[in-house]
This record gives sequence, structure tokens and C-alpha cells, in this order.
Amino acid sequence: MIWKKFEMEIIEYVKKEMEEGSHGFDHVLRVANLAFHIGTLEGADMNVLMPAAYLHDIARKYERNGVDHAKLGAKIAKKFLEKIGYPKEKIPHISNAIEVHRYKSEKEPETLEAVILKESDMLDAMGAIGIYRAISHSCETKRSLEDTIKHIEEKILKLKDKMRTRSAIKIAKKRHEFIRLFLENLRSELNFP
Repeated sequence: MIWKKFEMEIIEYVKKEMEEGSHGFDHVLRVANLAFHIGTLEGADMNVLMPAAYLHDIARKYERNGVDHAKLGAKIAKKFLEKIGYPKEKIPHISNAIEVHRYKSEKEPETLEAVILKESDMLDAMGAIGIYRAISHSCETKRSLEDTIKHIEEKILKLKDKMRTRSAIKIAKKRHEFIRLFLENLRSELNFP
């Protein structure tokens, strides 16, 4: 596997560039682990998928300035991969997967690797870790409890239906059910007499 030769250099670069928070380095590692699991089961080109997974949020810190982190991240990743001598024929596919990974992306992923990266990123917003991230993000942005619930209902509960690979669908069903039960219990506690 070509990507394994570059893995530590990519990880060190990402670790240095990432900020803390709900989209920090720990998020990147979880997405990479999901991508590895799903990619292995689905027969993805790991030489594209794994660098894309590690680098997918490399420009996240610029988003607060109104920048689309996926588009900028695709450019940053391309330059970085060229600089470290990553195989040239893989870089456009890595860059494309990063560019279309966002939930809100106007472009649909066209390769298996881009699909899996997007699914892995969405899966990390689901289940117990997804609830943790939603609450963490709400604390960072001072979002109210009611707005957090609305975010979970309007975005996170819809993620299950966006999965395309069999492996991601299986994981998403379990994580979706956990969130649904959490919200049911939360609403019950909020309405307690």
C-alpha cells in the first residue's frame, strides 16, 4: 500500500494544522478509521481514500472567515501531497474526494472513494459520538438546547438516508436508532411535569 509509506508524514501535518473542537484531530482520526473499515469492505482504492480521509478537514479553521473548507482543503491537500512526492496519478482523486465531502456540497461524489469519505464524515456526526459533537459544537457556538435539538432533527436524523454503500448503511442504522432514542428521552425529560 503506497499510502502507508506517507501515513505518518500526513498525520503529523494534519495534527499540526488542525485546531481543537468538534472538528479537531480526534474527528479526523475517527473519520479515517471509519473510511478504512468501510473502504476495506467495499473494495476502495485505499491509496486515494486514506490520504483524503486524513486531509479532509485541513482547511476547517478558515471556515469562520466565510471560506468553503472543502474547496480550499482540496487545494491545500493537492499542494501538500505534491510537495511530499505522493504519486501524481492519485492526487486529483484525493483532491476531488475532499472537495465533495461536505454534507452541504452541491456536487455529488462520483467515485467510490469520494462516496466513502462523505459517508465516513457523516457517520461521525451520528450515534453517541454525534450527540457529543452536536453538544460540543453548541457549547462552542453558544447554541441553545432547543436549537441543538432542531439541528439534530433537521440534519443528523436525515443522514441515515444519505448513505450509499452497504457497509455505511449498516453502521448508520444503528447510530440513527441511538440518536432517535436519545431525542425521545430528552424530549420526555424536558416535558416532565
